[in-house]
Amino acid sequence: MYANIYGDSRALIVCGKYEGRDKQSADYLYGELAPQLPYVLTICEADSLTPKQEEYYNIIAIGTKQSNSYIARLCDDGIITPPDNKDGYRIKVCDNPKNSQRQIFILAGGGDNGAFYAASCFINKYLFEYGGKGDQYAPGYSGPAANDFLFAYKLKEVDFEDIPQIAERGIWTWGHVIYDYKRFLNNMAHQRMNIITVWNDTVPINAKEFIEYAHSLGIKVIWGFSMGWGYAYDISDDNTLNKIIADAAENYRDNYMGLGGDGIYFQTFTETKDDSKDGINIAERVAVFVNNINKHFREQFGNIRIQFGLHATSVKEHLDKIGTIDPKIEIVWEDCGSFPYEYNPKSTEGYEETKAFTSQITTLRGENEHFSAVLKGSSTLSWSTFEHQMDVFNMGVWGNRYVKDEYARRKGFWRIKNVLWLKNGELAHEIHEIIREKTKGAATIQYLIEAGVFEEKISLSSAIAAQLMWNSNRKFLDIVYEAGLMSDVEF
Repeated sequence: MYANIYGDSRALIVCGKYEGRDKQSADYLYGELAPQLPYVLTICEADSLTPKQEEYYNIIAIGTKQSNSYIARLCDDGIITPPDNKDGYRIKVCDNPKNSQRQIFILAGGGDNGAFYAASCFINKYLFEYGGKGDQYAPGYSGPAANDFLFAYKLKEVDFEDIPQIAERGIWTWGHVIYDYKRFLNNMAHQRMNIITVWNDTVPINAKEFIEYAHSLGIKVIWGFSMGWGYAYDISDDNTLNKIIADAAENYRDNYMGLGGDGIYFQTFTETKDDSKDGINIAERVAVFVNNINKHFREQFGNIRIQFGLHATSVKEHLDKIGTIDPKIEIVWEDCGSFPYEYNPKSTEGYEETKAFTSQITTLRGENEHFSAVLKGSSTLSWSTFEHQMDVFNMGVWGNRYVKDEYARRKGFWRIKNVLWLKNGELAHEIHEIIREKTKGAATIQYLIEAGVFEEKISLSSAIAAQLMWNSNRKFLDIVYEAGLMSDVEF
């Protein structure tokens, strides 16, 4: 018999089936907890959990009522009720019903995403706040005594639910500045993001693999491409606009339709401070143009998700015209005023007008409109050295050495951004609150985070943005606190 050096108060992770999304959550939890323990952490599937294990261990149950039979049993016994929201989760810590000397840690998601987010919250928040013994405040503490490590002593009992206040939360980026797509998407999932818009001139050769990996983390993929953005033409010419639509439909049919993505995003001729072009009002013309895109695409491709990226600078005085765009088209607003619509968090001039404008556009086409926006104040391309993608490329497969070196070069940039977010982040907080209250959460908010090496480390400012997207109905200092708790966040 082997010697028992570390005592009997040990942990056991109980997952559902060790496959698919259950495996993603279990691996994440195991990978974070195992290095904090002096013994080899144990894991099993719920269906193979024995009565002896159930009594002997401190059980960490991860999954959903549908995927994990142990959590289902706890639900039937009235010990826990997971939320209905698929991205929401409930965490409960209490005595083990089979052995009062042990505890159970229930990380129950309303859906697969919720279970993964519960693991993140347990690791980064619960264990930080309650994982220490006495004045040991940080997770991972292993003192010299055999009973000084995690789970060797009882932890604080809690029972709380966390549900996102915004339905879709994510990132907008050009594809060629995603350097390691798996790590990029992993970090998005850790930050409880569930949608990404990737803009390209050409379809990456590994587009399908990108989608599959994103979906394995519960992240929707929207493909962005031009429908008249980025080059000169006469917007008053019907034939020109009709050709743009026909070419875009051909591009979608030939390159995107079979990939398994979750929708498309386009921009056109609104990125200007002028409200007219070629002798015609931009707002009026773009409304007709976008409605024609909607009609043409739905006739050919059915009920696909279509997002229209609208730069407010050219249409803000003519919202009545924008209001005539078919509600089936999601308007994704950007450039709506000062920070957080501006690239630079220092740009706060005209903030009161920005607040008023945000309030106006959230329900421009009625109370039931699904509002969408791209916010900024983070990283962006260097447009002085930018060149369009000339042909097919391989997205997000750069080597680790480049990623590390590039992040090291960007650290000074992120330090400045972080400081400015600490100074002016309250303004972004107020904008988020307007969106949350006016839309009742039926919204998509994404931040422009590109060329910032998000896959290597998450900046504090990006983590604050993620917390705001999740739930802005908190004090800003509490939002900053929770952002800073995340283990992959760098100040």
